[in-house]
Amino acid sequence: MKLKTFGLVALCAGLCFSVTACNPTFQCGNWVFTGTPVGNAFPLTSSFTFNPAGCGQSCPESQDVMIQMTWVYDDNTHTNIYASNQPQGARSTPNGWNIDRIDGAAHGYYGLQNNGTFYSGWNTPGGPGVATTLDDEPGGWGANTYFYAVDVAVCYNSSSCNNKILGYYFWSYILDSSDVGQKFITAPAWQNLDSEFQAALTAWNNWAPTSGTEVDGTGTFPHAIAFPALSDL
Repeated sequence: MKLKTFGLVALCAGLCFSVTACNPTFQCGNWVFTGTPVGNAFPLTSSFTFNPAGCGQSCPESQDVMIQMTWVYDDNTHTNIYASNQPQGARSTPNGWNIDRIDGAAHGYYGLQNNGTFYSGWNTPGGPGVATTLDDEPGGWGANTYFYAVDVAVCYNSSSCNNKILGYYFWSYILDSSDVGQKFITAPAWQNLDSEFQAALTAWNNWAPTSGTEVDGTGTFPHAIAFPALSDL
């Protein structure tokens, strides 16, 4: 993403945070976000509690989990930064967003291991009235780096609401000129980020068949697994 485009994203973020100038994304529940930068890193917890009745749904016995997309930008070189094992833009949108994952994980659901279980240190599944919680600690980049993320809660296993998106949350921090993390915007996401999320899913699905062998210590897949079609509840 070019710096000019980045500036527009940051400006919109500020407006949404301060005067709600942007339209919110779909939300069917409540977010609780906690985290404070420590040195270069940002340890955090992002939780979403699904309230189906608030959206005229029931979704009994659904299992809710997270998908996270990220955008990392080096303001020194005016370029995006990608995971070390990902060729530039290989699974990213034209704007530089991509689905985050643990290296070697074949699935794009955050914390879903290759053996089919969610690692509780990364994502604890929830359900109606029970929070699904994502734990993360990004860090390690150089000075003047911007880190943006959107957490998306989805019904992963449900008889009636499977593959439905329940809510979106934006969080971010900045590494200043001394390479010290500064908390930026943390707030429910706004429209256009939901469209960017769909673009990131498409980028992942286009990349998945070509990813090569995925090994995470719990299992092996010949390549990454594509997402099903996901849409708002």
